[in-house]
Order: sequence, then structure tokens, then C-alpha cells
Amino acid sequence: MQNFLYKLQEFFRGRYGFDELNGTLLVLSIILNLVSRFIFSFWPRMIVSIIGFIFFIVCIFRILSRNCYQREKENNVYKPVYTKVRDFFKLTYKKFKDGRTHRYYKCPACKAQLRVKNVKGEHTIRCPKCGYQFKKKIR
Repeated sequence: MQNFLYKLQEFFRGRYGFDELNGTLLVLSIILNLVSRFIFSFWPRMIVSIIGFIFFIVCIFRILSRNCYQREKENNVYKPVYTKVRDFFKLTYKKFKDGRTHRYYKCPACKAQLRVKNVKGEHTIRCPKCGYQFKKKIR
């Protein structure tokens, strides 16, 4: 048993391992394979299942790869995209949750999202990020 563990440890030495992109690929492959179970037509089910399998194979390839520099480069390209998508869904959720009590505006100068109480009338809004002031009328 000790010999097997040593050989396994030697096999994984110098491999890239698991990162955010691998996590996303793995989750996408699981979701696509689950979705394919609910598709009753043969060819669309096969296509979705094959795409999920390809994501899984790419994930395993990236985990076992010895080219750590290239895998890290791919992950660094992926991180800003993931952050933008995550922030979009977080903001959409906040807007939905605060829909009755607050309004959201973009600062004309720095494009920051500003949250303002939903009180009728004309308001002067000051951006806390850049200090720019602008007027908005809430009806």
C-alpha cells in the first residue's frame, strides 16, 4: 500500500492541479449531462451530452497537465470574465431584491453603480467614488 501511495504521489508531482477555470468546466459538464437526461430527441441529447463530456475531458487534461505556465495564463484570462459575469448577476439580484425601496443609477463620470432611496422628487446624487454630482428626478 505504501508503495502505491508513493507512486501516486510521484505521478502527481509537477502537475498543474485544480483552479477556478477547472471548477467552472466541471460544473458545466455536470449541468450539461444532467440537462441531456431531460431531452427526449436523440440527436439534441447526444450533442449536449458530447459537449458536456468534452468539458469534462478538458478539465481532466488541465488538471494533469505539466505545462503550468500555460494553464495559469488560461486561468488569468478567465478570471476577469468570471468576475464580470458574477458581478452582473449579483447586481441584478440586488436590483430585484431592493426594487421597491431603492433605485440604481450609473454615475456619468466614472460609471459606478449608485443606490438611491426611492423617494419622489428631484434629488442631487453625489458619487462617493469620484465626487461627481448630478440631478435625477424620481417619479
